[in-house]
Amino acid sequence: MHAYRFRMLHEDQEDFLRDFDILASQSFADFHQIIKQSVELSGNELASFFVCDRNWRKKKEITLINMHDDAISQHEEEYEDERRGPKPGRIPIAEMDKVRIKDIIDDPHQRLLYEYDFLNPKTFYIELMRILDADKSSEYPVCVKSTGKFISVVAPIPPLEADGEDEIALLSEFDDILDNEDEDLPEPTFGQDIDFN
Repeated sequence: MHAYRFRMLHEDQEDFLRDFDILASQSFADFHQIIKQSVELSGNELASFFVCDRNWRKKKEITLINMHDDAISQHEEEYEDERRGPKPGRIPIAEMDKVRIKDIIDDPHQRLLYEYDFLNPKTFYIELMRILDADKSSEYPVCVKSTGKFISVVAPIPPLEADGEDEIALLSEFDDILDNEDEDLPEPTFGQDIDFN
């Protein structure tokens, strides 16, 4: 039995690194759980792995929950506009618990993206480092190296910065615009068509 060693990095934190060993026969759901545990990601937000080429271009999505309607997807992919040509197809989607790790390895340095929490996205870069003989006495998946604590930064929403005078002037100008629009409209008469042009 083989195990794969993957290294995970985060582009915004140079001191962050995780190495994981996972059996070839284990699923991406298992990989997802060990990542959540070792990185200390909170909650049960949605997540996806993306199988990438050497330039980090996404080729396939492996998602926690497939919320994509296959019937709609098939219809959209078949749709063709004569002026614009064929509509670009979506990348294939599979569910984590149905895909084994060995099913996606087609490169000795296979690259993956792991995206967690789509409302406040956290993106990690994962690369296959090597293939090992599995240790029968070990429990997999396992984090074999952990450096740095992941710091999740939520970008604050900047407050509106308007002092009282600017705000009053802006509201007054807005009221003037509304008043002028009302004056431009003709007075309606019952039973008479109004021409607004």
